[in-house]
Amino acid sequence: MKNLKVSILALLCLFGFNALFAQTDKESKSKLQLVKVATLNTIDANKEFQKNVQLVQQQRALAAQVLTKLSETKDKKEIKKLEGQLESLQNKLNENNQLMFKTYGFSLNRNYVLTVEKSHIFMWVNEEEAQAIKEKSAAK
Repeated sequence: MKNLKVSILALLCLFGFNALFAQTDKESKSKLQLVKVATLNTIDANKEFQKNVQLVQQQRALAAQVLTKLSETKDKKEIKKLEGQLESLQNKLNENNQLMFKTYGFSLNRNYVLTVEKSHIFMWVNEEEAQAIKEKSAAK
């Protein structure tokens, strides 16, 4: 049961619940600054980042599901099995979260703002329309 308590504490910290312990007065919030931690220079880099964020979020959700099952289970065999699954999930999630931080400055423990600095809008057109659009763009 001691391992379960440690696991729960580790998950709570990992899930960003440490924000519950942060000071909530307006003065401390006004001292926060928004800083750029990464720039994704290509469409593929952005897709990869989004895929990786989704992966760690799914892993966190799965760990939360296992933790919920664990807290509701009374069967000792099932508890042992779920504790093993939880430990494995935690290890992989911690590893992926650290990799995300090293790669992008991203961690599940923080909130982020993603701004789109450049967008491309495409539409399907026939050959004549494409030529007309190219000519119009060249005239600008």
